[in-house]
Amino acid sequence: MNFASMKMDKFAVRQEMKLRRDAMSLDEVLNSSRAIEDRLFACKEFSACRDVMFYLSFGSEVRTDEMITRSLENHQRVYAPRLVKKERRLEVCEITSMDQEFALGSYDIREPSRLNTVSPLKIDAVIAPGLAFDYSGRRVGFGGGYFDWLFKQLPEGALRLAVAYGFQVSDSVPQDPWDERVKKIFTENDTINC
Repeated sequence: MNFASMKMDKFAVRQEMKLRRDAMSLDEVLNSSRAIEDRLFACKEFSACRDVMFYLSFGSEVRTDEMITRSLENHQRVYAPRLVKKERRLEVCEITSMDQEFALGSYDIREPSRLNTVSPLKIDAVIAPGLAFDYSGRRVGFGGGYFDWLFKQLPEGALRLAVAYGFQVSDSVPQDPWDERVKKIFTENDTINC
Protein backbone atom coordinates (compact mmCIF):
# COMPACT_ATOMS: atom_id res chain seq x y z
CA MET A 1 0.00 0.00 0.00
CA ASN A 2 1.46 3.37 -0.91
CA PHE A 3 1.74 6.38 1.41
CA ALA A 4 -1.11 8.37 -0.19
CA SER A 5 -3.62 5.54 0.07
CA MET A 6 -2.48 4.86 3.67
CA LYS A 7 -3.33 8.47 4.57
CA MET A 8 -6.69 8.20 2.82
CA ASP A 9 -7.46 4.98 4.65
CA LYS A 10 -6.69 6.58 8.01
CA PHE A 11 -8.84 9.56 7.09
CA ALA A 12 -11.75 7.25 6.20
CA VAL A 13 -11.33 5.24 9.42
CA ARG A 14 -11.29 8.43 11.49
CA GLN A 15 -14.42 9.76 9.80
CA GLU A 16 -16.33 6.48 10.20
CA MET A 17 -15.40 6.06 13.86
CA LYS A 18 -16.28 9.66 14.73
CA LEU A 19 -19.70 9.19 13.12
CA ARG A 20 -20.31 5.90 14.96
CA ARG A 21 -19.19 7.36 18.27
CA ASP A 22 -21.25 10.51 17.86
CA ALA A 23 -24.35 8.41 17.06
CA MET A 24 -24.25 6.91 20.58
CA SER A 25 -26.77 8.18 23.12
CA LEU A 26 -25.50 9.72 26.37
CA ASP A 27 -26.78 6.63 28.23
CA GLU A 28 -24.79 4.35 25.92
CA VAL A 29 -21.64 6.45 26.45
CA LEU A 30 -22.06 6.47 30.23
CA ASN A 31 -22.97 2.78 30.58
CA SER A 32 -20.18 1.62 28.27
CA SER A 33 -17.67 3.91 30.01
CA ARG A 34 -18.62 2.44 33.40
CA ALA A 35 -18.15 -1.12 32.11
CA ILE A 36 -14.78 -0.17 30.56
CA GLU A 37 -13.71 1.46 33.84
CA ASP A 38 -14.55 -1.73 35.76
CA ARG A 39 -12.44 -3.80 33.34
CA LEU A 40 -9.50 -1.39 33.63
CA PHE A 41 -9.57 -1.45 37.43
CA ALA A 42 -9.91 -5.25 37.48
CA CYS A 43 -6.52 -5.40 35.74
CA LYS A 44 -3.97 -6.21 38.44
CA GLU A 45 -1.08 -4.78 36.39
CA PHE A 46 -2.82 -1.41 36.19
CA SER A 47 -3.91 -1.40 39.84
CA ALA A 48 -0.29 -1.98 40.92
CA CYS A 49 0.91 1.16 39.11
CA ARG A 50 1.76 4.25 41.17
CA ASP A 51 1.95 6.93 38.44
CA VAL A 52 -0.75 6.78 35.77
CA MET A 53 -1.62 9.11 32.92
CA PHE A 54 -5.12 9.49 31.47
CA TYR A 55 -6.33 11.53 28.55
CA LEU A 56 -9.06 14.04 29.45
CA SER A 57 -12.12 12.87 27.53
CA PHE A 58 -14.35 15.10 25.43
CA GLY A 59 -17.41 14.64 23.25
CA SER A 60 -18.44 11.01 22.81
CA GLU A 61 -15.07 9.53 23.84
CA VAL A 62 -14.92 6.90 26.56
CA ARG A 63 -15.30 8.98 29.72
CA THR A 64 -12.18 9.19 31.87
CA ASP A 65 -13.22 11.64 34.63
CA GLU A 66 -14.59 8.87 36.86
CA MET A 67 -11.53 6.71 36.15
CA ILE A 68 -9.27 9.57 37.22
CA THR A 69 -11.26 10.09 40.42
CA ARG A 70 -11.11 6.36 41.17
CA SER A 71 -7.33 6.28 40.61
CA LEU A 72 -6.90 9.23 42.99
CA GLU A 73 -9.07 7.46 45.58
CA ASN A 74 -6.83 4.39 45.13
CA HIS A 75 -3.81 6.58 46.01
CA GLN A 76 -2.33 6.55 42.52
CA ARG A 77 -0.62 9.72 41.30
CA VAL A 78 -2.51 10.88 38.22
CA TYR A 79 -1.34 12.91 35.23
CA ALA A 80 -3.00 14.35 32.14
CA PRO A 81 -1.50 15.68 28.92
CA ARG A 82 -0.97 19.25 27.86
CA LEU A 83 -0.21 19.65 24.16
CA VAL A 84 2.81 21.66 23.11
CA LYS A 85 1.58 22.10 19.57
CA LYS A 86 4.59 23.99 18.16
CA GLU A 87 6.91 21.18 19.26
CA ARG A 88 4.45 18.33 18.49
CA ARG A 89 4.85 16.83 21.95
CA LEU A 90 3.00 16.45 25.24
CA GLU A 91 3.75 17.71 28.71
CA VAL A 92 2.86 15.34 31.54
CA CYS A 93 0.97 17.38 34.16
CA GLU A 94 -0.06 16.12 37.58
CA ILE A 95 -3.69 16.49 38.59
CA THR A 96 -4.86 16.11 42.17
CA SER A 97 -8.63 16.38 41.74
CA MET A 98 -11.24 16.58 39.01
CA ASP A 99 -12.47 19.70 40.84
CA GLN A 100 -9.32 21.61 39.97
CA GLU A 101 -9.33 24.13 37.15
CA PHE A 102 -8.88 22.98 33.58
CA ALA A 103 -8.40 25.16 30.52
CA LEU A 104 -9.42 24.51 26.93
CA GLY A 105 -6.21 23.93 25.03
CA SER A 106 -5.40 22.99 21.48
CA TYR A 107 -8.28 21.36 19.61
CA ASP A 108 -10.63 22.48 22.45
CA ILE A 109 -9.44 19.62 24.66
CA ARG A 110 -9.34 20.16 28.43
CA GLU A 111 -5.86 20.53 29.88
CA PRO A 112 -4.58 21.09 33.42
CA SER A 113 -4.33 24.81 34.24
CA ARG A 114 -1.69 24.34 36.92
CA LEU A 115 1.45 23.09 35.28
CA ASN A 116 3.11 20.77 37.75
CA THR A 117 4.95 18.84 35.03
CA VAL A 118 7.01 15.67 35.37
CA SER A 119 9.17 13.63 33.02
CA PRO A 120 7.43 10.90 31.01
CA LEU A 121 10.03 8.58 32.59
CA LYS A 122 8.02 8.78 35.84
CA ILE A 123 4.91 7.20 34.28
CA ASP A 124 4.02 3.54 34.95
CA ALA A 125 0.91 3.39 32.73
CA VAL A 126 -0.71 5.51 30.02
CA ILE A 127 -4.36 5.25 29.06
CA ALA A 128 -4.33 6.54 25.50
CA PRO A 129 -7.19 7.79 23.37
CA GLY A 130 -7.84 6.61 19.83
CA LEU A 131 -10.47 6.36 17.16
CA ALA A 132 -9.73 2.81 16.00
CA PHE A 133 -7.63 -0.14 17.15
CA ASP A 134 -6.86 -3.65 16.03
CA TYR A 135 -6.16 -6.85 17.95
CA SER A 136 -2.39 -6.48 17.61
CA GLY A 137 -2.46 -3.09 19.37
CA ARG A 138 -2.26 -0.80 16.36
CA ARG A 139 -4.15 2.45 16.86
CA VAL A 140 -5.45 5.25 14.71
CA GLY A 141 -5.47 8.43 16.74
CA PHE A 142 -6.51 11.92 15.79
CA GLY A 143 -3.52 12.48 13.53
CA GLY A 144 -1.24 14.67 15.63
CA GLY A 145 1.21 11.95 16.67
CA TYR A 146 1.31 13.21 20.27
CA PHE A 147 0.74 9.86 21.95
CA ASP A 148 3.16 8.15 19.54
CA TRP A 149 5.76 10.69 20.72
CA LEU A 150 4.83 10.03 24.37
CA PHE A 151 5.06 6.24 24.03
CA LYS A 152 8.66 6.61 22.80
CA GLN A 153 9.54 8.62 25.94
CA LEU A 154 8.16 6.14 28.47
CA PRO A 155 10.41 3.90 30.56
CA GLU A 156 10.86 0.29 29.51
CA GLY A 157 8.00 -1.78 30.93
CA ALA A 158 5.49 1.08 31.24
CA LEU A 159 1.98 -0.10 30.39
CA ARG A 160 0.54 1.22 27.12
CA LEU A 161 -3.21 0.89 27.51
CA ALA A 162 -6.28 2.05 25.62
CA VAL A 163 -9.97 2.29 26.42
CA ALA A 164 -12.44 2.02 23.54
CA TYR A 165 -15.94 0.97 22.61
CA GLY A 166 -16.12 -2.53 21.16
CA PHE A 167 -16.97 -1.29 17.67
CA GLN A 168 -13.70 0.67 17.58
CA VAL A 169 -11.67 -2.57 17.51
CA SER A 170 -11.29 -4.40 14.20
CA ASP A 171 -9.05 -7.02 12.62
CA SER A 172 -6.72 -4.46 11.06
CA VAL A 173 -6.19 -0.69 10.92
CA PRO A 174 -3.85 1.27 8.64
CA GLN A 175 -0.46 2.21 10.11
CA ASP A 176 2.51 4.40 9.34
CA PRO A 177 6.08 3.40 10.27
CA TRP A 178 6.17 5.86 13.22
CA ASP A 179 2.91 4.66 14.80
CA GLU A 180 3.27 3.08 18.24
CA ARG A 181 1.13 0.23 19.57
CA VAL A 182 -0.77 -0.33 22.79
CA LYS A 183 -0.42 -3.55 24.81
CA LYS A 184 -4.00 -3.88 26.12
CA ILE A 185 -7.37 -2.52 25.06
CA PHE A 186 -10.30 -2.38 27.47
CA THR A 187 -13.79 -2.35 25.93
CA GLU A 188 -17.20 -2.69 27.55
CA ASN A 189 -17.20 -6.43 26.73
CA ASP A 190 -13.58 -7.53 26.64
CA THR A 191 -9.98 -7.05 27.74
CA ILE A 192 -7.80 -7.52 24.68
CA ASN A 193 -4.17 -8.48 25.21
CA CYS A 194 -2.24 -7.34 22.15
